[in-house]
Amino acid sequence: MDKEIVCRLIENKTDVLLDLVEKTYIDSFPSDERRDFSLVRDLIGTGVFKAHALLMDGRYVGFITSWQWDDFAYIEHFAIDASARNGGIGGQALRLFLNGLNVPVVLEVELPEDEMSKRRIGFYRRAGFTPDDHAYRQPPYRCGESWLDMRLMFYGNIDPEREYETVKHRIYRQVYGVEI
Repeated sequence: MDKEIVCRLIENKTDVLLDLVEKTYIDSFPSDERRDFSLVRDLIGTGVFKAHALLMDGRYVGFITSWQWDDFAYIEHFAIDASARNGGIGGQALRLFLNGLNVPVVLEVELPEDEMSKRRIGFYRRAGFTPDDHAYRQPPYRCGESWLDMRLMFYGNIDPEREYETVKHRIYRQVYGVEI
């Protein structure tokens, strides 16, 4: 039987759980795929950006950061702490998070160029996400860095053919601060 996972919203940038989130964030994502964590802290409590700590039996096991609008949500980062991986916690936590939303969900994934990226895409497919075929480039988090070739994956009642440009433009503008 699965242990109970709780998805706890972090509402204050001084929450002690943010120190654990920061460690997992830095350990899980290369610097070109994440913003400086001080900027994550600054986003806490500002509106559509949400940070959730994942707790299992009261113990921190990971986090999800997202942007939530009325028509869809965008998962910016999702990671299980290295100490809690490979026990099905990720799938269980993602299902819990998705079940708490009443809108479609979008996320970015790397191109399937190595075994780890293929496994990650497979994980999201098993959770019900569908990969999109449009060429998508993730804007850089820092000035002077390169755009990254990625793909979007969609979950829920959303038509990627009709909604792709709207979704891409909102993510670019509101998440990355890029106007195209």
